[in-house]
Amino acid sequence: MKRHNNRNRQHFGLLAALALASLLPNVALAVCPSPGQWWQEGQPFTSSELLQTAAQQQVVLLGEQHDERAHHRWQLHTLAGLHALRDDLVIGLEMLPRSAQPALDAWVADELDSATMLEQTQWDEAWGFDSALYMPILEFARMAKIPLVALNITPDLRQRLVNDGWEHVPADERHAVPSPFPASASYRSRLTEVFNQHAMGDDPESLERFIQAQLTWDIAMAQRLTEATQGGALVVGLMGLGHVSYNEGVAYQLNALGVSNTVSLLPWQMSDCTLPDPTLADAVYILADE
Repeated sequence: MKRHNNRNRQHFGLLAALALASLLPNVALAVCPSPGQWWQEGQPFTSSELLQTAAQQQVVLLGEQHDERAHHRWQLHTLAGLHALRDDLVIGLEMLPRSAQPALDAWVADELDSATMLEQTQWDEAWGFDSALYMPILEFARMAKIPLVALNITPDLRQRLVNDGWEHVPADERHAVPSPFPASASYRSRLTEVFNQHAMGDDPESLERFIQAQLTWDIAMAQRLTEATQGGALVVGLMGLGHVSYNEGVAYQLNALGVSNTVSLLPWQMSDCTLPDPTLADAVYILADE
């Protein structure tokens, strides 16, 4: 039960992603997409075409539904393809706060076994989703000596920033995370729908705190991704669908920080011959319906 309590307390982002997904308009096609294909603006692309384009960016965002094993398989497949094109790959993890960075560094250096790494990163407390879903990616990073970067901040700090405001939290206590760029009207609208769908109350102040918490999450990850690009590396961020969809979450904050060369990619599980709204992501990868 501890894991479920952690999810409920810390990860309203999953609720946002699921609710947003239920609102997505679909696009009917004359030719049905096949599992294993990339699609962009209603057209199929080969993996080589798509990955070569992505490999030329500063940041690639790979969205996920946290408890979907197929999404993590797709992320691993995409990471391996990008690493074949870019030796200077860095993997950013929404799952862990910055305090986990020393343990991640030791893991990649092969100084920790998996149990010790999970203990030292406080995986269950920080994230709560089954670590087995992520271990193939973490093992791949260690095998290939790909740096892992903790992108998140703790829920306590996120709440403090939302409730007290950036001006009341010293820069060194917030990891120099800047205040977020204001949300677009469409992002606010979608987050408001999520808020309303989950019966979080009708208090305007509660809604505003909900939106500001999501923006705080977005800017914290965007700032850490921006730092990781400074040496010229290709940085791939793994994070929930709600932070990636429509390029209005983390990509939006990245652009405000001066990182404009980004690509947002999402998995799409086929239940019939439809694709999501083309503006959902820069490209989607077709997964078989499971």
